[in-house]
Amino acid sequence: MADIIDTVLQWIKDFFTWLFQYIWAQILEALAAVINAIPVPDFFYQAQSAFSSLSGNVLFFAQKFAFGEGVAMILAAYAIRFLIRRIPIIG
Repeated sequence: MADIIDTVLQWIKDFFTWLFQYIWAQILEALAAVINAIPVPDFFYQAQSAFSSLSGNVLFFAQKFAFGEGVAMILAAYAIRFLIRRIPIIG
């Protein structure tokens, strides 16, 4: 009898663990779909044309110093900071 109760309790624990993971995965997929639905602003396309007019020497050093990746990280950090400050409890 104790084995049956132990098996049932283990099944219930496994079920709720699976359920929580399933719900969390669905929430993250929905969040990813919402973020992918946000359109790219027009000034990003304008920035691309502005960088294409730079000389070869500037582009060489910008590439060596990973300027593009650095700017992307800084902009992402500012966006995350903006979003975190909008949370009422934290901001």
